[in-house]
Amino acid sequence: MTGNDLKALLLLTLRDPAQVARLLIGLGLPMSTRWMALVLAVSVSGLLAWIAGQIAPVPAEMRSPFSDAVSQPLSMAGMQLAAVVIAAGLMSGVGRLFGGHGRFEDALLLTVWIEVVLLVIQTLQILLMLILPALASMLGVIAIVLFFWLTVQFTKELHGFTSGFKVLVGLFATAIALGFVLSIMAASFGLLPEMPQ
Repeated sequence: MTGNDLKALLLLTLRDPAQVARLLIGLGLPMSTRWMALVLAVSVSGLLAWIAGQIAPVPAEMRSPFSDAVSQPLSMAGMQLAAVVIAAGLMSGVGRLFGGHGRFEDALLLTVWIEVVLLVIQTLQILLMLILPALASMLGVIAIVLFFWLTVQFTKELHGFTSGFKVLVGLFATAIALGFVLSIMAASFGLLPEMPQ
């Protein structure tokens, strides 16, 4: 895939994510290639997150073991890798519980592509942090909206669902349940910041 092909695919993702999902799945990439793409994407993302942290560091009073961990590129990349794998597992597993037919291998590829799209926005956000910090914050909000939109569209295409609203509701319900479980785990390991007295 050339640079022009990648650019065209990124633009098509914004216009017709369902078609992009079909194209990616239709490539029939070997599992090793999908894992390598994941490692590359989270490695670049971890590096970009570290650069952003150097430009706008977390205030001392807001620091926590978690913020210290994400300030290191390697640990950040590791956490993102785990997050993408979990997201792919949930995208395929929860969808199949509701009658979908998507495979984990394809869910992994689609979540990696979402990560690639977000990398582009992350790069633009870092550039804006240097010249227009307020606009960089707005771009962060756009990235969150884009993440949910692409996840819904890709999940629909992966499983053959027709209702984006039902997928969105399922996505939020899954996110809330996962957040609850992770918050308990984080608290048990002392990763949550202490509440001021």
